[in-house]
Amino acid sequence: MYERILVPLDGSSQGEIVLPYVYQMATRFRAEILLVSVAEPSIPQPDQLHRSYLSHLTEQMQRELREWEPKGETGIQSKVLLGEPADEILKCGDQYKASILVMASRGRSSRGPWILGNVAAKVLRATDKPIMLVRSPAKGDALHQKRLITKVLVPLDGSPIAEQVLPHAEGVARILGSELFLFHVFEPMRKYAGGLVYRALPNEVVDAENARRKQAGLSYLDEISKKLKDRGISVSSGVAPGSPAEQILDYADANRMDLIAMSTHGRSGVGRWVFGSVTDKVLHAGDTAVFVVRATQP
Repeated sequence: MYERILVPLDGSSQGEIVLPYVYQMATRFRAEILLVSVAEPSIPQPDQLHRSYLSHLTEQMQRELREWEPKGETGIQSKVLLGEPADEILKCGDQYKASILVMASRGRSSRGPWILGNVAAKVLRATDKPIMLVRSPAKGDALHQKRLITKVLVPLDGSPIAEQVLPHAEGVARILGSELFLFHVFEPMRKYAGGLVYRALPNEVVDAENARRKQAGLSYLDEISKKLKDRGISVSSGVAPGSPAEQILDYADANRMDLIAMSTHGRSGVGRWVFGSVTDKVLHAGDTAVFVVRATQP
């Protein structure tokens, strides 16, 4: 599913927080790794320092990969790129035929600037490849057990575009042994209806409609859950009223999700989320790693 992993790095410790995730993905998916670093062509001998960094890091990674899979052999290549970072990373992804990009991004607990913190957003907007954005270091217990992604949150709004993330989430769950948590957020009916004059709706009307919306969401998730369970995937589901992005982030924090898997650039239709907008909000908040798939119009 993911045969080639492209890993952009900038020489910073913050950029390298992706490495444990790369180890798990590479060893479990039997994938090759390409490390890239982008040098500025205006600097004399721009690639010398970058080559030295990548060479040293490759040796370190080979040692650590043997700890993740003693009998395995994971191929690692490295390449120094020259030019504008986002552009060069995108070109390299196409040339290398990368299956997925894994990059460091900004979490709400991040401190200080680093190059890739700004580049990741540009790459995400332009790439048509799946991308995993890591916002905080892996937890100690997860590292010790070498199981970083055990719980994957999959927000869905009822649209085919949002559901395009499901094959990827299923693939991750199957190979990594993760549990999927399907999550739907519905817009609750308010007690006060707008118009030329605000008027209060009867409580029983509001309660009945919100119960209907909740049940509709549960039925929708149950249908998807059944298909996944029939294929051997462990699945749970939940529904909540409110603002989609806020509810997704709150649910991820409260239930200690390891990954949020979403599609982007999808429009859900009248009365539903503008899903690309929700994804964008999730990407700019929280510390949970995010897996993003570029949706195509059905």
